[in-house]
This record gives sequence, C-alpha cells and structure tokens, in this order.
Amino acid sequence: MMGAELGASQKQVIYTIEHCEKCGLNNKRLFTKGDYVIKEAGQCPRCGSKLFVSAIFAEPALKP
Repeated sequence: MMGAELGASQKQVIYTIEHCEKCGLNNKRLFTKGDYVIKEAGQCPRCGSKLFVSAIFAEPALKP
C-alpha cells in the first residue's frame, strides 16, 4: 500500500477535483454525494467550457 494506514478514530474530509480540459483550470471542492470521475460538473468560470470531475480523494481533517 502506498500511504500510511490511518487509525479508525482519525477523521477524513473527502474532496473532488474538477478540471477544464480547454483552459486547464483545476478546482478543489468538497465531495458531493453522486460525484464520480468523468462526471460533467458544470461550466468553467474562466472560459465557459465544461468542467469534469478528474479525481476524488480523502485528506485527514485538520484539528480545530
């Protein structure tokens, strides 16, 4: 396995990366139920082209 194993008590936050193939914009946002890789995710705010989900991943939650 590539990453270190996480303890059962460690909270994680799931993120989605949206990508525009035309201008290269990448947008990181919180995961929304129903997200999947290659899903059309709306319109690019920079160039107006389509955004697609390119990655979904989890990161450890920051402690307050």
